[in-house]
Amino acid sequence: IIAFLITQFVAFFGALMFGSLAGRVGAKGAILVSLVIWILVAAAAYFLPEGQALPLYGLAVVVGFVLGGVQALSRSLYGSMIPEEASAEFYGFYSVFSKFSAIWGPLVFAVVSNATGSGRPAILSVVGFFVIGFVLLTRVDVDQARASRERWVFENA
Repeated sequence: IIAFLITQFVAFFGALMFGSLAGRVGAKGAILVSLVIWILVAAAAYFLPEGQALPLYGLAVVVGFVLGGVQALSRSLYGSMIPEEASAEFYGFYSVFSKFSAIWGPLVFAVVSNATGSGRPAILSVVGFFVIGFVLLTRVDVDQARASRERWVFENA
């Protein structure tokens, strides 16, 4: 419970920090930084010593910083690239993929944990999702996406 509370408290400051970072390197760059940090967090979680609270609390601080910033930045970046007239439809699409991540991440974690008999390899299994997200995001041309949103034509909009 303490680690959860630490994460929630620190998330506010993480949102401020990542907002500042996005001002310097752009939202896409800040999200890419957060994905690298998530990979490092998963690796660090793999090596957490059993029965020691302080390393867990330290990791909770890092998780809070990243969690606080990445959610707002992701929605903001996405919103800047979609047509305003169809934002409800596009955010619906965004929401569906968010739900899929809430299913696939825990499912993969459970399968790996069950197959190996340990949660440690399961922690590393989620790194694949972060790597895939990183690779896909590096291929997104944000400027082109923002420019193309003006070319969309919607009936009854």
